[in-house]
Amino acid sequence: MAALLARNAGAPTAHSPRSVSAAAPPKAAAVSLVARRGVSGSFQPRVPAVSRDTTPDAVSPASAARAVALSPDVSIDAAAVSGMLAASPVSEGTTTTTTTINSSALLPPPATDSTPLLQPDPTLALGKQGMLKLISLWFVYRACGNTALVRVAPAILKVFERLHLSWLSNAVIRRTFFAWFCAGEKEREIVHTMRQLKESGIGSILDYSSEADISEDGDAASGSARAQANVKADALAKEYFHGMHMASQVPRAFAAIKITGLADPEVLYRLSMPYRPLRAAFEAADHDKDGRVDFTQFKDVVLPAMPGGSRVASPSGIFSMVDANNNDGLVDWVDIQMALGMDNPLARPLYLRTTSTGGIDEYGAIESDIEDYERMISRARAVVQQAANQGVRAMIDAEHTYFQPMIDHVALVMQREFNTPASDGAAPGAPSTLVFNTYQMYRADAYQRMTDDFERSQREGWRFASKLVRGAYMEMERERAARLGYPSPINATLEATHDCYNRGVRFLVDRIAGVQQGGEAAALSPVLFVATHNNESVERALQLVRDLRVDTTNEPIMFGQLLGMQDATSYALAKENLPIYKYVPYGSLEEVLPYLIRRAQENSAVAESILKESSFVLREITRRAIGTGRKDSSVSSTSSL
Repeated sequence: MAALLARNAGAPTAHSPRSVSAAAPPKAAAVSLVARRGVSGSFQPRVPAVSRDTTPDAVSPASAARAVALSPDVSIDAAAVSGMLAASPVSEGTTTTTTTINSSALLPPPATDSTPLLQPDPTLALGKQGMLKLISLWFVYRACGNTALVRVAPAILKVFERLHLSWLSNAVIRRTFFAWFCAGEKEREIVHTMRQLKESGIGSILDYSSEADISEDGDAASGSARAQANVKADALAKEYFHGMHMASQVPRAFAAIKITGLADPEVLYRLSMPYRPLRAAFEAADHDKDGRVDFTQFKDVVLPAMPGGSRVASPSGIFSMVDANNNDGLVDWVDIQMALGMDNPLARPLYLRTTSTGGIDEYGAIESDIEDYERMISRARAVVQQAANQGVRAMIDAEHTYFQPMIDHVALVMQREFNTPASDGAAPGAPSTLVFNTYQMYRADAYQRMTDDFERSQREGWRFASKLVRGAYMEMERERAARLGYPSPINATLEATHDCYNRGVRFLVDRIAGVQQGGEAAALSPVLFVATHNNESVERALQLVRDLRVDTTNEPIMFGQLLGMQDATSYALAKENLPIYKYVPYGSLEEVLPYLIRRAQENSAVAESILKESSFVLREITRRAIGTGRKDSSVSSTSSL
């Protein structure tokens, strides 16, 4: 790894930190541009606040000087819960004084005239597979590369079901797609897959791949449907407990959690309804675009956007609650999120629908949703506590945009409770950062949401841990938006998604590097999980790690791909002793079938790349068949890079 990071660092380039004058003062990224007042009244240094400036490639002098000052030394290494815990209290307020900086101008872009730091070698992964597995993989890749076949695959499966031939289609899928993209159905085979990966230097994120969505029959709010949903959520919580147990058998593993498994998706949908109108109202009220609104703007524009906003008897009382941190007569979006979340019992009436003479407005939650919210938080807390007890990290998955606001809310509540130095109940030697949230960077608002949540973590004093992905529901989201007549939440172009993803990585890597240099705010340093199949994004992240001399020993930055995808990249990262993980789905074939269809669709979207992968597999099959010399593809702890 040291050799990899040192490569191409000799001669200064236009974008190299060495091209900066040595006279520039080597200030730390954690400089007190923002001061945080705790309950004792003392000021503590704080990571710079987020600017809304979107200039893409400017380089700040402080950032360039910081890159010079960073140390070049880099060292690398690779009982169910018996009861539900009480609901979490609303966190204590803090007072902040903020000077913003240009968040997109913090880091130099990676050098474009250098040899790639990482050179994926397909033989590293293919050399570990048997001949039958390789033949199956070649079939899978060829099928995924056929876009027409992938497009009609769901309809074909339905035809087999109507003809009572699902046993035949399932048998084919089980021996091909399921065998390659999933770990299995039984604990023994699942743990075996995780251990095989660990032997190659690759960690695991165990993922119970059962999915849920909102109902289309209009009866989801009935008493019987609600009771069934809660029974199912209790059963899935127990399955997550089992997942934590399996993950604990392999060191430093993760287990993924889908919040739709812990509550009725309809409840999540109704509680998420106010997010978009409230955000739009805040932006409309912010006339001078300084990111803050006063009491009049809050009362006249922002508060009425909530379902229960018109019923508020004392808007000034609500505003005082939102302005409790600074008490300066101005509030920003993070203030609103912190004060008006569902975890604050005083704010919950704002989420409830309004009853009028014409009937009940369908915008907002119903009374029973409040109780179901409490149950969901209790389940989530119990599952994460189980993770803490087992020494397993929890990765909260992103899902559909129309209930993602409430998923984000649950993730933030769990991070506030478990991602702090004072968190109790963790197993000895367990990672200090237990809960990660996932950000889908194909969303047009993804960067804003991520940076808002990071700012909130700084104010509330917990460690921000995020997994950045591009996203898995693009076509579904666009189709739904077109059908229901609202703007698509997805970026208009692929280039915009790439830019959003890379910008998010740059933002977090800069702050990680700054904390490592300054060392004053280590408890507030973010953690970044770079989850991507895009080799350019991996390369850019590695360039940043090298240029800013980030120490990856304690895994402040990790990389990840899905099981069965981009194995050449995964094994190359493992060979360099970089923190690399595979998402490892498991479950019955019927439960994971939607996941498998999405994987096929994702691969078909990059047909040229997947057909190239199939050519590598065919080359390995041919080499073995004709008996040519076998290339050593074992994963080495050293590298000639």
